[in-house]
Amino acid sequence: MRLFVCVFIGLIVTGCAGRRVPVASADATRTSATPVDATAPTAKPVQKPGGKPATAAPAPDSLSTYIAKVRELSAQARPPPQSLPTIEGTDPQLRESLALAVALPSPDQYRSVAAEYRRLGVFDKAHAYLTRALALAPEDAVTLDAVARLWRDAGFPGLGLPDAHRAVYFAPTSAEARNTLGTILQALGHRRLAQDEYQRALTLNPQAAYALNNLCYVAVLDGDAPKAVALCRRALEADPALNAAHNNMALAYASQGDQAAAQREFAAAGDDAAALYNTGIVHLARREYGSAVKAFEAAHALRPAMPNAVARARQAAAAAAAEE
Repeated sequence: MRLFVCVFIGLIVTGCAGRRVPVASADATRTSATPVDATAPTAKPVQKPGGKPATAAPAPDSLSTYIAKVRELSAQARPPPQSLPTIEGTDPQLRESLALAVALPSPDQYRSVAAEYRRLGVFDKAHAYLTRALALAPEDAVTLDAVARLWRDAGFPGLGLPDAHRAVYFAPTSAEARNTLGTILQALGHRRLAQDEYQRALTLNPQAAYALNNLCYVAVLDGDAPKAVALCRRALEADPALNAAHNNMALAYASQGDQAAAQREFAAAGDDAAALYNTGIVHLARREYGSAVKAFEAAHALRPAMPNAVARARQAAAAAAAEE
């Protein structure tokens, strides 16, 4: 029995040793990560002498790609565009006011910036800074008055009328606010209402040269030359540097036929544009529309930032066409 078991075990060992497991070759174990198109022939990579596959040469750019690259390089080769100078950078007064407004934002500083823009004839920027001032102090009569005067000087007195009324409401004892309201009413054709406001301003401040000058102007328009001369003299006594009073007195003398005195007052004012504008107003009041248009156009030619001259020239031209 023991002999049989030994023979059986020997046969088993001999059979296991005679059977070999086949070893897979290196090519057989490599499988493609992606399926290969059966219709496209595959080629073995070219072997370099060192055994490494050769790198394929890059395909040349297409014509459209080449043109795009040339255009891109041409654009990069251009010099950077030169920035145009701005009034904020060239006007020292405006630049200083802007710097102060940034450092110390307040209604006063914003009004200062607005005044500089108004001086330069940039009305939209002036209005924007006055709007900022009102955002900080909605009931500030000084700012409301400035907004009203800005609309008036831009040739849109009707848009300034609400702000002028609000300025008077919040500062009923302000002669300046009453005077501004009067100028807007006069620009809208309400001479008697304007005269009442000028008189109220003079009552609040008997030395208000601007109110005396505006009353002088109303007298010129009414054709009352002696009254106009007297009022303008009072205005110049209160403020000898008020050129507008010289202009209005010159108009009063001109209406009397005293051309020598008129020229003397115009020369004292030293403002030819204002003199031409006021001369146009006199012609307009006398219904001399052709002469009025010429005077307003000449005033605008001397001072392009005088929008009232353009508006008055249109008014005179329309009146002349209505009479034809």
